[in-house]
Amino acid sequence: MASVYSKREILYISWFDWSTGKTKNRSTRIADNPTNRKIVEKMSNDLQNELNKKKDEFEKNSLIRGATIKSAFKHFLKNNSTKHVNTIYEYNRFYKLLIKKFDENASCTVLNKLSIEDWLNDIKYLNFQQNTLHTYYKQCNHFLNFLFEYNYLHMFKINKSVKILPEVKEIITFSNDDLTKIFGGLEKKNSNFKIMVYLAYYTGLRSSDLLTITGARVDLQNNVLSYYSPKTKKYFQIPFHSKLSDILKARIAEVNSGNLIRFKDTTNMSLAFRRYLKSLGLFGTGYSLRVFRKTFISQASQTMDLATVSKLVGHSSITTTAKYYNKVELKRKATELEKFEGFEDAK
Repeated sequence: MASVYSKREILYISWFDWSTGKTKNRSTRIADNPTNRKIVEKMSNDLQNELNKKKDEFEKNSLIRGATIKSAFKHFLKNNSTKHVNTIYEYNRFYKLLIKKFDENASCTVLNKLSIEDWLNDIKYLNFQQNTLHTYYKQCNHFLNFLFEYNYLHMFKINKSVKILPEVKEIITFSNDDLTKIFGGLEKKNSNFKIMVYLAYYTGLRSSDLLTITGARVDLQNNVLSYYSPKTKKYFQIPFHSKLSDILKARIAEVNSGNLIRFKDTTNMSLAFRRYLKSLGLFGTGYSLRVFRKTFISQASQTMDLATVSKLVGHSSITTTAKYYNKVELKRKATELEKFEGFEDAK
């Protein structure tokens, strides 16, 4: 119940906000005396009646009163069933960690501001990398927003000090010497592996994008190829580098039709490349198949405008390109620095 109290001879109202799970206080800026207290007590009663009305309205419009966490998560997965397989995997991984603390057969109402913040603070001490923890936090947010949207829960806001922020790591790219080793060793590899490496390096596309390229989607006359991005669920058409012409022509002739890269999935692509790195003595360097994308974007951004680079690699926003890949070579930095003359007496 809302109540009235005095502090430094000023009347305050205190009440419990059910929507946030917190007790709140507000100064009326009215002096404490018998007459004013009656006025403020009426204000307090009116406030409590309004809070009760809102709570009743919420419960009346609630989708499922007393729904369990398990049933709500099943509904959540159903709504997100068209998401990428990796996203679904992340949702399920988050849920497995969540129900280690919360009984999945308990009511959704146990997921309140205090209990969720307590859970987030607890997982910070698990032996996970910062970005893994951030992923758990992201999926938790997605699930909570779903619960809010369908009135499984009343809305609350997670305290900013509890939020788990991502760690932006240094971008790993292939050195020129290692690229020489990688391309030099391709003579002993089959054409399936070769086309994977060439396309990965000269297009900068995601592995999942590369798997969608077919011979029919390659225009050798105009040096243009089309692909489908499972991540963005969109079709793209981009020009390809002239150095890809001969190897693409040969591969198309070999496979006749269908996909140019004949790996089952991106996991098999990554494993094959990892074995190749090991054979070259490059295992343990932090390299992976994804590094081709990072290398392409980092090198391309040194000579092309970011908008062009962003479109070539299928970034949904140029902000991503600018934030992570806008690198400039050290020599170029030194050249640009010399343009700064300083003042005349500087020695």
